[in-house]
Amino acid sequence: MSRKGENSPDAYFNKVYDETISSLTKYVISKCGNILDAEDILQNIYARFYQRILKKGHSDIESSEAFLISIAKFELKSYYASKKKTSVTESFSDYTDEQMVMIENEMSKTQKNFDDVLCNKLLAREIFEDIATADEVTGKIFYLYFVCDMRLADIAETLDMNLSAVKNKLYRTIERQKKKFRL
Repeated sequence: MSRKGENSPDAYFNKVYDETISSLTKYVISKCGNILDAEDILQNIYARFYQRILKKGHSDIESSEAFLISIAKFELKSYYASKKKTSVTESFSDYTDEQMVMIENEMSKTQKNFDDVLCNKLLAREIFEDIATADEVTGKIFYLYFVCDMRLADIAETLDMNLSAVKNKLYRTIERQKKKFRL
């Protein structure tokens, strides 16, 4: 069987990935304790799935989404089992002098509005890490809203929260970040 044909493992994987990435991302984000680990977990899920279809094919998989959810449950279980109680957070003292100069140069640039600042990769990363490590629920809300482009009502449903609570966390955190990072 050719790997480039419609029934090839690569074609099947790409089709399943396109069909499931959105729902699987939402599932993992809603279950994961740390937003920053969710992307690694998703990569592991799809890597295991790809290895499985290369090894055994895909003709016996009735529902690819159900199959991926079962892999996700295993990955999440492994994640929680290996999660250490102590975590090391990155701070400015962890950067080299050269990185600090770059950060200071980027931060000293005049920014027109909050959207422009988010385009700045260094600052956006700092903001996201600050949000994700300060409050896991708020980190999940930001990830689902800004990365997954979910509507607030859908986020509230996914996280089993009131819509007003989701809006509150989102808008208050945006205001806090504006003040903290002087935006």
